Amino acid sequence: MSKKPPLQNQRFKWWEHVTLNNGYLRQNQQFRAALEREAAILAARKCTPLDAAELWVILARLDAAEDEKIRGELDRELHKKIAKIADNPMVYSVLAAADQLTESIVSGTRDYIMKKNNSAREVDDQHHRLVEAIINGDAEQAERCMSEHMDTIERYMEEMQKKS
Repeated sequence: MSKKPPLQNQRFKWWEHVTLNNGYLRQNQQFRAALEREAAILAARKCTPLDAAELWVILARLDAAEDEKIRGELDRELHKKIAKIADNPMVYSVLAAADQLTESIVSGTRDYIMKKNNSAREVDDQHHRLVEAIINGDAEQAERCMSEHMDTIERYMEEMQKKS
């Protein structure tokens, strides 16, 4: 009989053990939305001119990209940059840790939006309004923009789940 090594000696990857059922996806999105809203508020309070320039560069690359896989990566990069600007290690760390899970969610949702609308204009416009609010230091508007964006993503996720 083989004896397994103690748990602390095993490389445990929690994301390999998570069942992505409808309830879990919704809970994950709700948790992510709360963190993303807080990151947007903090980023609006702490955005420097260099941060603003970097946000505009990411948006310009996102606008110019035609490959949806690249656009999905840039979408995640934008959200990661906002979390970095927020300058709260706890918010950033939790969002970064969840990135392995949200990567497939973001990509899948963007793919669904593209197939449904032949465009991601709605999400792109939300990103632009969000970045403008952050750069302008308007924490209340940044929170509203991020809330609208997260609500949109959740709505599309619910549609996807109903169709599957």
